[in-house]
Amino acid sequence: MSNPQPAFAMDHKSKNFYDRLVERMDRLDPSSLQTYLLRLINEKGFFEGIFNTIREGIIVIDNKLKIRFVNSACETLLGIGPSDVDQYIGRFIKHLDWDEMLSADPNAWGNFSRREMEVFYPEHRFLTFYIMPVAERPDMAKSGLPLATLIFHDVTDVCLANEKHVETQKVKAITQLAAGVAHELGNPLNSLGIHLQLLQRALSKNSSTAPELASAAEHLAIASQEVRRLDGIVKNFLNAVRPVPPQLRPLDLHQLLATAIGFMRQEIEDKNIQVDISFPDSIPSLLGDRDQLTQAFFNIVKNAIQAMPDGGQLHIACSVNDLYVNLKFVDSGRGISEQELSRILEPYYSTKNSGTGLGLIIVDRIVRAHGGELAIESQSGRGAAFTISLPRQARVTRQLQQSPPPQPEDNQQP
Repeated sequence: MSNPQPAFAMDHKSKNFYDRLVERMDRLDPSSLQTYLLRLINEKGFFEGIFNTIREGIIVIDNKLKIRFVNSACETLLGIGPSDVDQYIGRFIKHLDWDEMLSADPNAWGNFSRREMEVFYPEHRFLTFYIMPVAERPDMAKSGLPLATLIFHDVTDVCLANEKHVETQKVKAITQLAAGVAHELGNPLNSLGIHLQLLQRALSKNSSTAPELASAAEHLAIASQEVRRLDGIVKNFLNAVRPVPPQLRPLDLHQLLATAIGFMRQEIEDKNIQVDISFPDSIPSLLGDRDQLTQAFFNIVKNAIQAMPDGGQLHIACSVNDLYVNLKFVDSGRGISEQELSRILEPYYSTKNSGTGLGLIIVDRIVRAHGGELAIESQSGRGAAFTISLPRQARVTRQLQQSPPPQPEDNQQP
């Protein structure tokens, strides 16, 4: 079965549809002519309606490389609409050598098409497009004769899915590597902690009151505390890349915050950073994992300090509403640009040269594991605000409490 020729193709007798129409007009009476023209108009509207319902973008260009027809999808995908008819196609699709294509054999047009293109207007999309010649090559000496049909297919979802898959695999590989490194760090930390304990015992047995021994004992206590903190960081990092459910216990939010700030007190003083903390007279009791939330607070405070290398102010305010207890950290640092803000919670993305890109990821995971929310607000040059919202105790119980597993029947005799 032969394929029907498009309405705009030349027939094998070298007379196109319009030539034959003109010949027949002289032989038609007014009534028949009107009926015939109405039929043509209806058919034209019918086929245009079909083209406009197709999801693929369609552009018909003539032998002078001017647009003769566009469908509705093309306006959505490329921003090319009916007002662009009669415009040069190269004005819109610039990466193709149209003059070279025009001089080439239509059978070789596949070399110019079947490729992906990225467009940014009217929306960011990925498209594939094909160039299909009309049934017969038109007379190039004449103007306005259909030459080819361009078909555009939206593959944005596929491209983004592929990119996401590649990114997921990359993150997975890096996460596994980082988890292995963190695990290996645990062994020397344990050994270091044991040796520090032995030194502390040896010093405690010395009855001398020499100032040097007292100073050594003080520094040893600080070193032991830092080793324990580093060990906690490694454990929390492993929990971030391999999350574990929080161990919910009643907690004192003010005390957890004071502990987190205490770890950074020396750096806060060295950088001349003023820390202002305000709490309401009373806050509802909360359930949470002390170690995880201390780590979350520590990460945000550390992030704020790093944003103020020349000093500044860090204001921490606690507020309460019907659903959440909110802890807001506002610094006077350099702020976060809109572009950085859109990527701030991407794994391993950091705005600092020495950053790991995991600090806020860990905060977000810890907060979400508690049924809470992390909100970030900032403008470049105007500081940043990080708000941790933790559900009130009753709400946590409803969200996180699980039914106890069914107990196996005891069929054994005592």
